[in-house]
Parts: sequence; structure tokens; C-alpha cells
Amino acid sequence: MHIAGRPKIEELSVTEPAHRTGGQDAVARLSALLRPHRGPSVVTMGTFDGVHDGHAALLAHAKGLATARGLRTIAVTFSPRPDQVLSPEHALPDIVPIAERVDRLRASGVDDVVVIPFDRALATVTAERFARLLATDLAMRTLCVGEDFALGHNREGSVAYLRGLGVDVVACPLVRTAGRARKISSSVIRRAIADGVAPDQAWQAA
Repeated sequence: MHIAGRPKIEELSVTEPAHRTGGQDAVARLSALLRPHRGPSVVTMGTFDGVHDGHAALLAHAKGLATARGLRTIAVTFSPRPDQVLSPEHALPDIVPIAERVDRLRASGVDDVVVIPFDRALATVTAERFARLLATDLAMRTLCVGEDFALGHNREGSVAYLRGLGVDVVACPLVRTAGRARKISSSVIRRAIADGVAPDQAWQAA
């Protein structure tokens, strides 16, 4: 889908005004980080803290799409997490160290993992510009994410918004905890651990 009057992702100018794209230095750094991992690819993106069952379902779906289409699967994650940068006074430690997170992502079967260092400059990059970088620098053909996913400055890049830009977005249903209405959540696991629940039991609290 494409919104009339709005440029498609691949048509966006690299010289867009800073007030639309966010910090140009952050854009340049992000582009340089992504280019060595270029696809063509199905990209899945998130913090993936702990790589729990909900993440595993998403990763498996992305891998299935990529295999069927003859593409690579690239998992994109952030370290530190956005909440650790934007709301450090409320942020809890990671469930597992970033090295273990990457190991778990690779063990899920994805072809590549990109860790993006999140900072306040990156937080100013618009969803439109971020999506363009994924399309050009990772040769992203499809973005496979959870249905509550949002990308870019102020989380403006919802699934509907990204589809409006022309991005092929596959939105996977959230995985719910058995017998409960809420989704499996890294934040719930982190809170349980912070409250003194043993890590192996904290996973059951998700």
C-alpha cells in the first residue's frame, strides 16, 4: 500500500531536512552499521531481551517467510534498550547479557544479527528514514514484526504507518501466556527478577 502524495520508501531523498529525518550523524552511523549485513532479506526487529517464547514464534515466522522466498533472515536488536536510554530511572537490567541475547538469536536459525547501539541521537530518527535505511542498506524486502511494533521517533512508525509508506510488513499475532490474556513480555520477566523471583521462575511469570 502507498499513501497518495507521500514518496515511497525507495524514493526518499538522502538530503531530507533534518527536522524530518532526525540527527544526520545518527543516520550516517546507522547506515554504516547496516550496510555490511545487506540482504536481500526478511528483517525482524525488536529488543528481544531474553529471547522468550513470544520472540521465538516471531523469529520462526520470519525464518519461514525468508526460506519460502529465497531470502536471508536478519534479526535487528538494540543495546542498550531504548527504555534504558530514554527512561533510565525506570529501566531494569537486561534479562540476559547482550552477548547471550545474540547467541540465542543465532540459535533460533536467523542468518544474521545486527546490534544497534541505541542513544538519544538515534531516538530522533523518524520512522520514515529508519525504514528507508532498512530497505536500502539491508535490502529488506519484508519486515516481520509483532502486531504492536512501532519504529522511529516517538514510536510513530506503527504497522499501519509503515505499510502506508510502501513497506511490506507482516504483523504476527502476539503470543499469550497459557491461561492468561496478556502477552508474553520481557518487561514482566525483568520486573519479576527485580522483585526477587528466581530467574527460572520469573519466566513463568511472563
